[in-house]
Amino acid sequence: MSKRVKNLITDELQNKFTGAEAIVVVDYTGIDSKTTAGIRAGLRKKKVKMTVVRNAMAAKALEGAGLKGASTLLTGTNAVVYGGDSIVDIVKELVDQGKKVEKLKIKGSVVEGQLLDSKATSALSLLPNKKELQGMIVGQILGPGRKLAGQIKGPAGKLAGQIKAVEEKAKDKEVAPAAA
Repeated sequence: MSKRVKNLITDELQNKFTGAEAIVVVDYTGIDSKTTAGIRAGLRKKKVKMTVVRNAMAAKALEGAGLKGASTLLTGTNAVVYGGDSIVDIVKELVDQGKKVEKLKIKGSVVEGQLLDSKATSALSLLPNKKELQGMIVGQILGPGRKLAGQIKGPAGKLAGQIKAVEEKAKDKEVAPAAA
C-alpha cells in the first residue's frame, strides 16, 4: 500500500475517532464473520461502532484524535469500539457479547485521556450509565422536597379533615330539626 493511501486511511480513521470521549480496543481473533456481524448488530443497537484497524494507522489516528496512549493496546489483531451515549454502555454491551462469544476479548480502553487495562475496563460494566446516574441524582434532589411536602401535607390534611367533620356535624344538626 502506498504512503499516500495509508495517509488517506489514517486521516479517515482520525475523522471517525475525533469527538469520541473514549474508545475500547478488543481482540476478535478466531471469530467468524457471521458472529462478528452479530456482535456489530448488538453494538449498532446502542449506536456504537466497531472498526477493524491496522495498528500503525490506528495509533496515528488515535493520537491525532486526542486519544493518547492507545498505541500500547494495539498489538495483534484489533478492533476499536467507539460511540454510544457513554463508555459504560459500550463496555456493558461488550461484556454481554463476550459472555456469548468467548473469543471476544477486551484489551483495554482510553477514557478521558487515561489508559485502562482489560480488568479496569471490564469493571466499568458494573457502574451505572449516564442516564441511570442522572436518575439517581434527580431522585436525591427530589427526596428532601418530597419529605417536606409530606410533612406539610400531613398536618394540613388532618386539619382539613377536622374542619370537614365539624362542618358535617353542623349540617346534620341543621337538617335534623327541619325533619322533625
